[in-house]
Amino acid sequence: MNAKEVEWLAPINKELQGNQDISHYYDKSEVVNVMAGENEITALFRDHTAEFDKGVAILIADWHLTQANDRGIDFLRKSLNDYGWITYSISAGSSPRINNEELPENDNLSLAPSLSHYTKPDFDAYALSLTSRFKAMYQQALTHPGFVIVITQGQSGAILNSYLSQQSSEPIDALVLLNNFYNEPQKNKALNQTITTTTWPTLDIFYQSHNHWLSQQMELRKKLARRNHKLNYRQRTLFGSQSSEQQHQRLSKEIYGFLTWLGL
Repeated sequence: MNAKEVEWLAPINKELQGNQDISHYYDKSEVVNVMAGENEITALFRDHTAEFDKGVAILIADWHLTQANDRGIDFLRKSLNDYGWITYSISAGSSPRINNEELPENDNLSLAPSLSHYTKPDFDAYALSLTSRFKAMYQQALTHPGFVIVITQGQSGAILNSYLSQQSSEPIDALVLLNNFYNEPQKNKALNQTITTTTWPTLDIFYQSHNHWLSQQMELRKKLARRNHKLNYRQRTLFGSQSSEQQHQRLSKEIYGFLTWLGL
């Protein structure tokens, strides 16, 4: 058969596949479906196991990762229960489509094509979808008493941070950043300024071996926080593998210590 005659099949939606696995393998009491606009999102819910409840922690995974990923999110959504926090964990969906520019047929082969990047319409559409998810989970959090803290991961967390800085309709009591960065220099510059000028307490955690983009930004953020007099900004460095349970325990203790310092 000629290869051109083979029917093209769209790839499986990773988020849909992940939600199906969660619905199948997790206890029904942990799976909560929440409407975000016209779309339904699947969240993992766990009640606190402490003597007193403190509030709700909303955990948002990085794009392409599930709400129960092994890079700290799944561990945190369980360990925070012991400190009095109700947890809701959601995925951030698939990343925006990457625009890969192809070289012209007669181009000089010694020149490399432009770097892959996200087109503005696709990036804006993704940001709108992500903020819609956050709004839905924030309203869900308000059904419980106590504080509201947000824990974000990766580039989806960077987008959410930018959104939170531009509005005040969803006030939060603390923000925890896990490897938050953009893979574009200009966006990172703006993100650093945003992180170090917001009013809410911020704990900025990163793994030293994550990537060079992030390592370069962390030192700049520390200097900007000092210059901008953001006294409730804290930065912590973790080592080793992001999927290591020992690092997860360290991550949990860093967050617990930060929240205790805040009186939450």
